[in-house]
Amino acid sequence: MTKTGHVLFAGGSGVVGQPALRWFRDRFPHTPVLIGGRNLQAADELARRTGAAQAVAISLDKPGLGLPEGLEVAAVVMLLPDLGLHGLRYAQDKGVPYLSISNGLIEVGPEMALFAHRATAAPVVLASHWLAGAAVFLALSRAERFDRVESIRVQALIDEADAVGPSALEDMARLDGAGSAVLAFRNGQRTWLSGDATKGEMQTIDGRRLGTHAYSPFDVVSLYAHTSAPNIQFELATGASSSRLRGGGTSTEIVVEIDGSVQDQPLSIRSVLEFPQGQASLTGLSVVLALASALGLDGQPAAAAGLYLPELLPGANTFLDHISHAGAIISDRTGRA
Repeated sequence: MTKTGHVLFAGGSGVVGQPALRWFRDRFPHTPVLIGGRNLQAADELARRTGAAQAVAISLDKPGLGLPEGLEVAAVVMLLPDLGLHGLRYAQDKGVPYLSISNGLIEVGPEMALFAHRATAAPVVLASHWLAGAAVFLALSRAERFDRVESIRVQALIDEADAVGPSALEDMARLDGAGSAVLAFRNGQRTWLSGDATKGEMQTIDGRRLGTHAYSPFDVVSLYAHTSAPNIQFELATGASSSRLRGGGTSTEIVVEIDGSVQDQPLSIRSVLEFPQGQASLTGLSVVLALASALGLDGQPAAAAGLYLPELLPGANTFLDHISHAGAIISDRTGRA
């Protein structure tokens, strides 16, 4: 059952937080929000523009995020690294949904342990997937067309001119420092890639070839859990987006290549997704879609206490319909032997 109160966006005035708030307000004009930040002046200015919003100072290293006692909160959205897990504990204490996008596979153990100790306290959504789930939804929607999936390769292009906030840079630096090997699945077994094994090539929407390096967001394990595909890898490339080279703005590009079979006949699909508003905007929209499902704002029952990944909330095709209406361009190319 959805609780009344404000939806807390911790880091709401950041690069991802601002578009997330715009998408949320567009869809839910009357739901009150709290914009939590360390820069209260910036949060207060954003609250005035957002409407039905209030700025609050948060402290990531204090219990309850340093928020006042008795504050009515309907959900906690962590757009900043929850390194002390005070945001998660706060949501569990309140019995409200918690959604985080800022931890990596190699550091998620504390969240798992805290959830296991309080499994019935609140819905916990770990959405540290690429763009908070956009890539995994595209891959899963196409995987449904196969009887058997043999391999999934997901590639994402980062336009160096696209806005990347300091929190995202901190996340990447922290994860790179924590371990140099990259998780993938090969021949049905998890493996850690390093050196030349992490290098690949991506064909962009406009046909260019760019070098890639392997990366292991949550997408890798989500895809393995859902499809059982024996070969899964995620790769990143950096360069000018196809949209920018056409004279438009910076866009985010995702390419999904799947090989498998249908009725024992080989099939391959290459799907591409382009979002002209950039990666921060698509991340913000993905956050809002998952949040709406967790809270029951999408017309479906609110999520019960439990552990969730984004693909366990809105269905893949529903998600893709929403982002298509928001401007995403998705196309497919199918091949048969």
